[in-house]
Amino acid sequence: MTSLLPEASGALWTRKLFWSCVAMVLWGYTVAHYIHGAFGYRGYGDFFLLMRSVREWLAGGRLDVGFSYLHPPFFYLLNIPLALLRDPLTVQIMVVVNQLLLVACMGLLSAAMSPKPPWRLWGWLLLPLALNFRPLLYLLSMAKIELLQVVLLLGTFVSFQRNRPWIAGGLMAFSGMVKPLPLILVLYWAWKRQWRVVGGWTLATAFIVAICSAVIGAKIVWTYFMDVALPHGGSASSLYWYENQSLLGVAGRLFHRVRPQQFFIDPNKVTSPEVLFGWGLRLVVLIWLGYLIRPRGSVSQARLLGEWSISLAGMLLLSPFSRDYYAVFLVPSYIFLAYYLWLRDLHWSSGGFWLGVVSYMLVGQGFPLGVIHRLPSVIPGVPNFQAYFHYGVPMVGYLLLVAAWARALREGERGV
Repeated sequence: MTSLLPEASGALWTRKLFWSCVAMVLWGYTVAHYIHGAFGYRGYGDFFLLMRSVREWLAGGRLDVGFSYLHPPFFYLLNIPLALLRDPLTVQIMVVVNQLLLVACMGLLSAAMSPKPPWRLWGWLLLPLALNFRPLLYLLSMAKIELLQVVLLLGTFVSFQRNRPWIAGGLMAFSGMVKPLPLILVLYWAWKRQWRVVGGWTLATAFIVAICSAVIGAKIVWTYFMDVALPHGGSASSLYWYENQSLLGVAGRLFHRVRPQQFFIDPNKVTSPEVLFGWGLRLVVLIWLGYLIRPRGSVSQARLLGEWSISLAGMLLLSPFSRDYYAVFLVPSYIFLAYYLWLRDLHWSSGGFWLGVVSYMLVGQGFPLGVIHRLPSVIPGVPNFQAYFHYGVPMVGYLLLVAAWARALREGERGV
């Protein structure tokens, strides 16, 4: 027996050395990818345009309610401190703020999961999933505001878990008034009959609208919600843009030939049957989502993670406009899915696992971007990466994420 001890000890050290090397490769790639993706591009043009719009409003009182990126009046109020500074400083502040928000996001994700995932799971799976997610890196490289909304929505979820529904509703209202996409989640809470959350959202929204109306003007606030936030008026020209990954946007593009340098569709050329087809798809998906998250007598914490994750994917699908980097809202969905699969010991044999992997690859673009550029063009004269968005491949990933959660929840509750 004693003669075997050196061999056993040697085998143990060999395994440790192997897994240490794997960890170094994983984290070497993750750190390099994160630094390159989050700081290598620096496409701050839109951010500077927004700051210029806020400054013009402060100087002359004119608010550009037709701004195509759907920034509401409350966004202008929120960015007054940044607009008072010079552009180089404002963008550096925003970069730092987004890094801090990412830390807060990870903290809230951890707070939402019970029992707590071990640090080993964070190191080997959860953090690499988040830090290699291209929509997140793209958002960080452009100093966008969506990460603040993600943190507020996670605050909504954690507050609800801790039986503070009024706070949950208030945080969701704040997120939706920064940019309107999270307003769709009111449907989730209403469908789940969480009326105190809806009540908190209603009161907080009314309060924010009142402040905006008093400072900016009721007419401008009304004009924004009628002509920009709703799917007509100022935002209509963007509805069928090639990067729009909503069901309505992708469905509209199915009927129009793609031309180089022309990746949007004139809304006046969209026929009624096409619009009805897009709305029909949304109705079918809405019924599917409603069935998956239907009200139940009692819901476990694990199922609550799944239903909230499904609602986030549904938000992007049902919105009339879902820009590619809006997929950052799905970071919690993928983290929670990986955690749920680990919690229920569902791995290689799980259909939910493989659906989740394919979804992450399509949405998070978990493959070398150079490969798709070198392949023969799918659309003559159009770069493959733009064709990738034109055909709504990420949108397929959203649908697969919903399917992954539906399958994982069924497998977990059946003990498969």
